[in-house]
Amino acid sequence: MHGTQRVIIFCLLTTIIPTILIVSPLYLRNIKYADVMYQISDSDVIQIHKGQSSIFCEKHSLKMNSSFNAFQMKGRPKLTKKRRHITLRKSMTLPDDTLEYWGFYLFAGATVELKACSRYEGSKILVVKGEKIFNTCGILDGNKYKKDPVLVENKHVSVTLENPKEKKRDIVSRKYSEEPPPPSDIKLKSKRDVNSPPLHNPNTVLDAGVNHGGNAMNATANILEDASVSSFENNLYECYNENILMNDYFPYSMQCNNTKYLEDITTLKVVHKVTSDGYYYYIFYSDNDFVNNDIHAIFDIYKPTFQYSNISDSKICLNKTECQFNVDMFSDELVIVEVPTKDGLNNNDEDTFVLMSVCHPRMSVYIIFPVSVLLLILLFAFL
Repeated sequence: MHGTQRVIIFCLLTTIIPTILIVSPLYLRNIKYADVMYQISDSDVIQIHKGQSSIFCEKHSLKMNSSFNAFQMKGRPKLTKKRRHITLRKSMTLPDDTLEYWGFYLFAGATVELKACSRYEGSKILVVKGEKIFNTCGILDGNKYKKDPVLVENKHVSVTLENPKEKKRDIVSRKYSEEPPPPSDIKLKSKRDVNSPPLHNPNTVLDAGVNHGGNAMNATANILEDASVSSFENNLYECYNENILMNDYFPYSMQCNNTKYLEDITTLKVVHKVTSDGYYYYIFYSDNDFVNNDIHAIFDIYKPTFQYSNISDSKICLNKTECQFNVDMFSDELVIVEVPTKDGLNNNDEDTFVLMSVCHPRMSVYIIFPVSVLLLILLFAFL
């Protein structure tokens, strides 16, 4: 070779190609397949994709600041008819025109039983079907827009309430079913506040824990309004529109001062039988201009569980804080992590955990890059 062709080959073999071969493994190891930290919550079930490869990773290890279950398998696990029971006891204080919501991802076949009471009149519950990232239309930021009152009728809801003054223990229920909602609007709020930049949201969420939010803690003084439906409540109707499954007042009693009261006498019980998978949000708010209203609620949630069958012991890790799996070359298996919830757990706080996913480099593949550089040098020496 002579002239321009020789110069081009010289530059390729001595500069460009060796640079690519040296930079590529550094990029793959430290960026593409670097350690990944996930923020997950109680009852989450996630499938891990990010930072993993069957070609460049020979092992996949996991570590978390709480015990978890992990399964290495192809595809997604199947749901079973067996259900786990989760109990959540919630107490909140709501100033006028403020809200708190509790959201759950529920599969078809799940059941939610809700008992609630308030100390003063004016408390209401709104149940909507939404998205993973809950849209609040700016309401939590204090945005208010005057509209004519829009009255919402409950769909597929029958209402029966028990007089809290009567010492009865009869169960009074409210049953309803949901209709598929239209697409949500795109002003979106983050599902969880993530304070640490390195934390990532899971790639695939098969089941999700509790999603809590609201603006009761940041409430300011509200102006009294003469309208039968306040602008705050009207904003809720405008925001969720046809996604609303139910919206009702619930009874009040001066004796309603903790969740224990709900065990002794049932003032309200809602039974929600889920017919389609989705995110469901239970929104509590108060329309009382004079006092902060105390609200207490008990959720009994019965969720279908996943079945992990035909998996060898080497691909199962139960009730551990650290796990490690071998990764076969060109395998399409992925690891599913499950944060277990004990049956009947009384969850007073939203527990969040940090899960670290590590790809251990497959040295037999990475060694190809430096060897290729040496071969190029030898090849150039004979040109």
